[in-house]
Amino acid sequence: MFSPLNALRLAGACGLALYGLGVSAQELKLRIEDIQAPSFSLRGIEARLTLAQPGQLIIRIDHAQIQQREWRHLTLQCPQARIARELIACPQGMLESGEQFPFSFKYWPANKRLEFIVQPAARERWQALLDWRSGRLTATLEVKNGQATRLNPWLPAQALQFSHGVFDLSAQFKREQQAHLESVLTLREVAFSNRAGSHAGEKLDATLHLQAQGDAAWQWRTKLAWRAGEVFWEPFYFAPGVRDLSARGTFTAQQAVVEKAQLDWAGIGTVVIEGSWDRSAKRIETLRLSGQQLALNGLYETFLKPILPGGILRKLALQGHADGSLQFKQGRFDTLALEVHRGAIAHEDQRFNLEGVEGNIAWQRNQIRQNRLRSSGGALGKLALGAFTMEAQLSADQVTLAPLQIPVLDGMLSVDGVDARRAATGWEWTLSADLQPISMRRFSEALKLPTMHGTLSAVIPQVRYAQQKLQVDGALLFKVFDGTVVVTDLSATDVFGPAPHVYGNIDMRNLDLTLLTQAFSFGSIQGRLDVTVRDLELFGWKPVRFDAKVASSAGEYPRKISQRAVENITALGGAGGTAAIQRSFLRFFDQFGYRRMGLSCRLARGVCAMSGVSEAPNGYVMVEGGGIPALTVIGYNRTVDWDELLARLQRATQGGKPIVQ
Repeated sequence: MFSPLNALRLAGACGLALYGLGVSAQELKLRIEDIQAPSFSLRGIEARLTLAQPGQLIIRIDHAQIQQREWRHLTLQCPQARIARELIACPQGMLESGEQFPFSFKYWPANKRLEFIVQPAARERWQALLDWRSGRLTATLEVKNGQATRLNPWLPAQALQFSHGVFDLSAQFKREQQAHLESVLTLREVAFSNRAGSHAGEKLDATLHLQAQGDAAWQWRTKLAWRAGEVFWEPFYFAPGVRDLSARGTFTAQQAVVEKAQLDWAGIGTVVIEGSWDRSAKRIETLRLSGQQLALNGLYETFLKPILPGGILRKLALQGHADGSLQFKQGRFDTLALEVHRGAIAHEDQRFNLEGVEGNIAWQRNQIRQNRLRSSGGALGKLALGAFTMEAQLSADQVTLAPLQIPVLDGMLSVDGVDARRAATGWEWTLSADLQPISMRRFSEALKLPTMHGTLSAVIPQVRYAQQKLQVDGALLFKVFDGTVVVTDLSATDVFGPAPHVYGNIDMRNLDLTLLTQAFSFGSIQGRLDVTVRDLELFGWKPVRFDAKVASSAGEYPRKISQRAVENITALGGAGGTAAIQRSFLRFFDQFGYRRMGLSCRLARGVCAMSGVSEAPNGYVMVEGGGIPALTVIGYNRTVDWDELLARLQRATQGGKPIVQ
């Protein structure tokens, strides 16, 4: 493909050659073996001119090279050429190079002036004017409705390639004592991409103004108005919107300097930019960005979210504004300062949210900076949080969080502090905390659970995070249902990712069954209960393996079970579970005595291997009778699908009618 741009360069050489032909013969022929210049070369040039009125000019070129592009067997025809001392003209020419391009040119030898026009397609026009009188060069290029795809052959193979769109260009270059350049470029419906797909744009409408002057050093000014279209520049995506940029600076062989630039970005605000680029080292020497009343969510969605690691940090929604600045020095991130106003932050999956956030965030590479943020309240899941203040020290390799207290419902979460450090394998941190008593009634109301009684408190020993693994040193202690819950050997990997992997053991002791069963529509049970869970493994917060046992606690205490609770326990055993008394007698009693009860489940590959407190013929005992009237419940299903067992338990605790067979 022969671009109109190469025709502009050929025109000057062709015009000079024609002028040197003379006008004394009826037909003139000229052959030039080679024309060389720094930016192009021509070989095997043959020209034939018929000196009629009008004349006919045919020029053939065996080989042409402009920059890195090559063409072979080019033909330039002017069927109505005009050759005179004062003017050489081709009003209706045709250039053939695999494609045909109508063109015209005029050359005034005495004035050293050349005009060249190419019209590759309907409504598309390329026009160039060269004037080099008195050693002063003036070049003008005007393009109307230029097809963006015509620029592709002139771009490096790995660079952007245009697939759609048109552009208008008006450019003028003058060289007197200094060079002057002024241009206006307008894009309409332009689309581009690179081979890797890491850069792409669609339906771009924009106008760029550029002014520059200088010699070894250039002074420049530019304005960009981006009005429509979207761009993906890995990893960033810029959605359709209005952006305006104005900038000025200098350009030399050593560096490019932005003295001042102002970027107005719809949905974010106005940012002022200053900086310099070391051209030889190909790095940022200095860069400073600053702004007032910047929209936090716009900054996060456009510039922060694409570069943050997966998990919680990429699933946030922000509100509010910030005044701030950031700086780079010698190619490295150096300083960040933000003052947050009327802020809010929430997780997309409603895991947490904070309202009324005010304060400052500051970080500097070679110094420790103080930070202070206040929140008027929020929620952790469905648990309401009260107002609190967080203070921290930040440096390049360390974050130290001062002790803080966060109101949770009618209790208090006290965090003894967080110490985080950057290691060779990534960030590591430790913390410890405790939860002062929370009313179980308030807790169950917040979670929309059946009303529970008593209080909930907890002690959280030191928690360590290193090499993407969370490890609890010691045991987590909770007090609930007048008993204790102890979690040991707790660890997790990918805890902040989409599918955490959690391991641990759980021991529950002396849970009050009256308090427990009052909370659910399971039926009434008096007594105490122990629960032991060994080798617990969760993936994506769902159990995939454990060995669990539920059994009556040791000791003396009343042991009574209601008819409804008997029926629900029997239902957990599945089809074949029976009460060891005749069903017709059940209706005469509301409660039964028992000596002990228990049920175990060993989960593996989605199936629970079931057993009870003792073995029975062809089954296992879930409730062993005692007292008057006494009752024994036997189950016969040794294996139960885990999802089915959960469904049965849900039916039992939500008041559905159990099935007893």
